[in-house]
Amino acid sequence: MEHCELKRQHHLEVQSQVSTPDGTGLFVRVIQQPSALGKMPIILNDGLGCNGFIWKHFIDYFQHQHPIIHWHYRGHGHSDIPSELDSINIPQIASDMTFVLDHLRIKKALLAGHSMGVQVALEAYHQFPEKFTGLALLNGSYEYPLKTWQASQKRNAKPTLLNQLMNTFFEPFYELGSDYFHHIEPVWSKFLRTDIPYQFATLFEVNRALINKPDFKPYFDHLADIKPHVFFKTMKNYSEHSAKAVLSKIQVPTLIISGGQDTFSPRWVALDMHHAVENSEMLFIPSGTHCTLIEHPELIQLRIEKFLWSLQIQQSKNSCRSTTGTSTPKAASKRQRATANS
Repeated sequence: MEHCELKRQHHLEVQSQVSTPDGTGLFVRVIQQPSALGKMPIILNDGLGCNGFIWKHFIDYFQHQHPIIHWHYRGHGHSDIPSELDSINIPQIASDMTFVLDHLRIKKALLAGHSMGVQVALEAYHQFPEKFTGLALLNGSYEYPLKTWQASQKRNAKPTLLNQLMNTFFEPFYELGSDYFHHIEPVWSKFLRTDIPYQFATLFEVNRALINKPDFKPYFDHLADIKPHVFFKTMKNYSEHSAKAVLSKIQVPTLIISGGQDTFSPRWVALDMHHAVENSEMLFIPSGTHCTLIEHPELIQLRIEKFLWSLQIQQSKNSCRSTTGTSTPKAASKRQRATANS
């Protein structure tokens, strides 16, 4: 893999491009304060059509404590569109992420994912479990996300009209977007740069009272730059992917964050993950939507900070054990304690 430095923003951020085996260039940036040197790195995985807007407050807060690696999926942001569109799939994207880690010579990292990034994270763990010290899974599903988009917050409730429409008409829209993307692209780009998508989202998808427009509007600006056929190709594979089999195999600490108003991934999906992953913890935010990271940044920062602290303590214990060759002694039995006190 080749490395080409694109831009250095003072001494805190380096932007680079990593070349994958199929020649697709991946954009990556490493953000790090001097105080974070030697600490556990965190690699961030975006949602569908995203280029990092959701991690704004997260990065501002945690860059002082941990090296932050943020990258763009193939076909997204500053990364290349691959010559073979069939390579835009969750297993390949997960594999791409490990190329990034290998290139940066990072042996272990905390793996964080938002929305589609949850499935990317689960797939990456499935492929290379030894590379990750823990998982932070935010507002995402483990499988078939279109089946739960705009579904009821009650597990067995009747599907909503929007949910039925999505599952009925997505395939025709996908075919249309794939076959006529050259005609759709100008309209796609102009429409997404208007204020209409933002207003629609604040009515139906996010909490208008909690979200700031400068935090959320960049999502639509980036979406306007994505080629429609690339977006729909990614969405189709994402919608057909399942990481359900991975959940019971996870052996690292896992934090799951869910919002009570999340129309993309209802609470019961997060609960299913929580019950299936043995070492998992869960934070439920009743007023949170799919964008809890920018609606409740302080709450999430504190909860993840606590999670990271416990990971560091565990790492320290493991390091001591491997260095001394000793294990933690077992607690004394009742008979042993009685003998010792006699």
